[in-house]
Amino acid sequence: MEQLSNENPHIKQITMWSDRETRLLLDRYDSYSPEIGPMGKIRNKKEMWQMISEEIEGRTAKQCEERFKTVMKKRKTAHRKNKHTSREKRQRVDNEQEVYMSTLEMEKEVDKKKTLQETLLEIAQRKEEARERRHREKMESLNNIHQLLTNLLYTS
Repeated sequence: MEQLSNENPHIKQITMWSDRETRLLLDRYDSYSPEIGPMGKIRNKKEMWQMISEEIEGRTAKQCEERFKTVMKKRKTAHRKNKHTSREKRQRVDNEQEVYMSTLEMEKEVDKKKTLQETLLEIAQRKEEARERRHREKMESLNNIHQLLTNLLYTS
């Protein structure tokens, strides 16, 4: 994120991450992270960040790692804040970039994480429906038996 200025070594120049750099960083992380480990092509995360930094011109491995952590942190907090908002919600990221988060995607995730009360209510409804179904089946069976007995008594 910070680079030394060519003119004066005592002044640090801050360069913002572009959208292209950030997308490239996330893309490379997704492709390289499964390859980390004793059976993979990459030994450890430090080596992975070094490989990623070589593909992003002017960025060090440490800068790439910190940017990735910042983006993930921003996504997580934006997701928490925007759970119950309207269609599209904008969240500021690093003063210059904006990330548009569709609440339709978030609603799908929220649906997966039902509250305990909602889950218990759903179970109770299923049990009640099953009881009603069994009751109807029993009543149909009793009506059939009644019809048979009535036919036997009146035809004999």
